[in-house]
Parts: sequence; structure tokens; C-alpha cells
Amino acid sequence: MPGDKLTLVGIGIIRRVSDGRYLIRERPAGTVYAGYWEFPGGKVEPGETPGQTTARECLEETGLAVSADRLRAVVEHTYPHGRVRLHFFDCTPIDPAANPDPACRWVAAAELADYRFPEANEGILAELAAEG
Repeated sequence: MPGDKLTLVGIGIIRRVSDGRYLIRERPAGTVYAGYWEFPGGKVEPGETPGQTTARECLEETGLAVSADRLRAVVEHTYPHGRVRLHFFDCTPIDPAANPDPACRWVAAAELADYRFPEANEGILAELAAEG
């Protein structure tokens, strides 16, 4: 059964220092939850920590090198396609002037609710909105 295996995931909540906006990206066609929005991240590979995964995946998915500064939350969620343990890290771009991949968007915390995210993100989205 797909729900039996737990997949570890590192996720970067990248905040732009200049204006406090967060970087999100649309999930690509052909993937689970295609068309939904997400914070960049991906599966933890053997030998990696969730923090290392977060930095690697942010670079791969957005083109930005980031520092995974602080573990904000760990969320376990069961989707129809499997169980995940999401490690959400507060991240900052190493080069504040660098621009991400054009497919990404910088969004204010108050506007994150206007985007459709997978269910496991609900608590983080509420927390970010409350922080302003």
C-alpha cells in the first residue's frame, strides 16, 4: 500500500530580506498536485540531512543558493499517494541580489492564501500569515 512508506522531504521557506516576500513555485505538469503552488523542496537522498536536501533542492528548483537557517516545523501528512514527513526550514538567499528562475514568484505572506497549496502546508501558511 502506498501509505506505508514514509518519505522524508526538505522544504525551503525562502524569505527575501528586502521586502519580506516568500518564494513559491508552481508544481510542474506530470507531477502529483500539478498546478498547485509550493515552497521549493524535495526528497531527502541517502546520506543527506533534511537541511542539506533543502539547500540542494532550492538551488535545483529555483536557481538560488540558500542557507537553511532554522528548522521551523516538521509536519507528517498522509496523502492518497503516500505518507510524508516535511521538514520546513526558514531560508535566506546567499546572494540577496540573485534572481530566481522566472517560473517562481515572490509573494507577500498575506497573499499566500490566494494560491492553492497541497494540504500539508496549511499550518505553515497560517503561521506565515499571522507573522505578517
